[in-house]
Amino acid sequence: MAQTPNQDPFVLTRVSVSDLPEMLALQYDCFPPFIRQIFMGCNTEVDIPKIQEVYAEQIRTDPNDIWLKVVDRESAKIIAASNWKVYVNGITNGGVGDRPPPWLEREQFELSERYCKEVKEYRAKAFSGPFIHLHICFTHPEYRRRGAGGLMLQWGCDVADKLGLPGWIEASKEGNFLYKAFGFYDYETIESDLDVTNMKRDAKVELAVGGKSK
Repeated sequence: MAQTPNQDPFVLTRVSVSDLPEMLALQYDCFPPFIRQIFMGCNTEVDIPKIQEVYAEQIRTDPNDIWLKVVDRESAKIIAASNWKVYVNGITNGGVGDRPPPWLEREQFELSERYCKEVKEYRAKAFSGPFIHLHICFTHPEYRRRGAGGLMLQWGCDVADKLGLPGWIEASKEGNFLYKAFGFYDYETIESDLDVTNMKRDAKVELAVGGKSK
């Protein structure tokens, strides 16, 4: 998969279940211990297969769940990934929320449950009707600011615009600048130790034109 002249260095494609071990190893390395503990349920790398089963089930059964990967042509390795939730008909199951990983010990489970509840409450107030949500996004440190994040953001914005959907992101300070470059703006600060901002991108409608002239 080596790069040839005039080829873009990165390729954007869907994640398959077989990609999950490599993708999750990258996700584990990209996130700080606190985040991977409360949202991934990973205290150590030994826990990765547990969250792998959760993601695999989502890929197989959830029609709103879309994982993307960015692959470096030269190395053939996954260097970035993102998880989008596309709700063309809005929410029908009571809201968008993360669930605390059930295998966490009692105190860690309660901490995870607390943060999941906080984020879900903000989503319940802000998200209404059909929308697209960037749920997870990460890039290998050595590949940041080289266009991998932009590939994933452009995909999501294109889908949103074709369907006339608003977009939402819970953004860290590190990602805020990138998201603003694609039309997202600070909607509200989430009052939490997580130190994230709820960002919105307004819906845009692209007209479909066609037919034959007389």
